[in-house]
Amino acid sequence: MKIFVAVFLIFLSAISCFAKQSSPILPNSFDGIPIGARPIGMGESFVALVDNADAPYWNPAGLVFLKSNVCTFMFDLARSGARRKAIVSEEPLQGKWFTYLSFCSSLGGLSWRPLSNFREVDTGLYSEREIKINKYTLSYAIPYSPEVSFGMNINYLYGILGIAQDSSSSYANISTGNGWGLDWGMIYTHSPLLKLGIFLENSPAYIYWSDYRSDRLPLNLRVGMGLKMAKFLTLASDFEQRFYVRKSGDAKSLAVYHLGLEYILTRNISLRLGMFGENFSEKRKVNYTYGFGYTRESYLLDFALKRYYLDDIPAAIYSYLCSLSLPF
Repeated sequence: MKIFVAVFLIFLSAISCFAKQSSPILPNSFDGIPIGARPIGMGESFVALVDNADAPYWNPAGLVFLKSNVCTFMFDLARSGARRKAIVSEEPLQGKWFTYLSFCSSLGGLSWRPLSNFREVDTGLYSEREIKINKYTLSYAIPYSPEVSFGMNINYLYGILGIAQDSSSSYANISTGNGWGLDWGMIYTHSPLLKLGIFLENSPAYIYWSDYRSDRLPLNLRVGMGLKMAKFLTLASDFEQRFYVRKSGDAKSLAVYHLGLEYILTRNISLRLGMFGENFSEKRKVNYTYGFGYTRESYLLDFALKRYYLDDIPAAIYSYLCSLSLPF
């Protein structure tokens, strides 16, 4: 009898789950923005080279290379090249200025970053739609051998979905979501001159809504290489592919190629340059990045400039970012 009741309850739970409608989420609602002014300045190619508190985002295996406990903040400072409202209207964070916080050591770390801070009004489907999703991450790393290090992220997701129908309807709904996810990373140090890295983000990851069906976050694969050409010059290259799993099929899984370099000008100053895109032969498909870093003992201040295009804006857009790392 007890077995029959248990099976019946599971059956009812499955029916209620399928009876829910799909969430009004957007394909990029779980993307956020890339983290760290240093990697952004290097064309967002950092999977094999990561050695700072940006590791939870790029590759948690890089935590083993930290030499001290570090706290890092990231700020999205400004944009130029078009009206700011037009630039950020379709972005998941819509210009949110504080985009990352982490506390890391060589053994692990805690970090937070927003994935969505989106609001739109008077669309074809809704008179108002609001999406807020935050990601909290517990990271740890182990040096498996002198050449190989492994890392893992355990993620907690919290989100709010709010929608209101058009003015002819009084329907409005606010749904909360809770979720989890796992990320896996590895770095292989072939020699002091060559490093290889691989990172799997959201493998797997789900968020469960109170009033909608659950959503699976897109799987993101990154493979990278770092080559130290000289004591003052480092080259980096990454390949990235994000696999969207939205049932609506309105997001393509595109491959992105990243190239970057870092030149140590003096003991305290570094210059960076990079590019990335889906197709380097098309002007509007290529994004260029520039960076500057200043180091003072264990204090690091990094700036980055990213030049890119949006479909609805003919002119190039410039994004300015800043990261600050402090010992604790």
